[in-house]
Amino acid sequence: ILLLERKPLLKGLAAIPSSDGSLSGVMQKWKEYQLQCLKYLYEAPPIVTEGKFCNRTFDNYACWPDGLPGTYVNVSCPWYLPWANTVLRGQVYRFCTSEGTWLLKENSTLPWRNLSECEASDQGAETPGTK
Repeated sequence: ILLLERKPLLKGLAAIPSSDGSLSGVMQKWKEYQLQCLKYLYEAPPIVTEGKFCNRTFDNYACWPDGLPGTYVNVSCPWYLPWANTVLRGQVYRFCTSEGTWLLKENSTLPWRNLSECEASDQGAETPGTK
């Protein structure tokens, strides 16, 4: 799926090269993802025409479709991540509450999301004492 722009997202990418070996390459992919997401958000038909639902959105990490109340919504790991080829089957999750609002992090105004399946791993690193 798709994306928007925000500095905090980019902060963690400063030391991670893109496929072309540069931060600017990662930024370019992120901007492309953002544009695709905005197009999707504008063009996709709503999942419901009345009643409660969680609104489609781009949270500067992933592109979210509308969500039905009381359900988890999952999307594929964003393809702009420099390590995207290592998390091809990974998903990121949000929860749509029964009130039709995205669940917030505890003591926060920010939406909760689980992106653990999309995190980079040091697959080549050896744990001390193991082979």
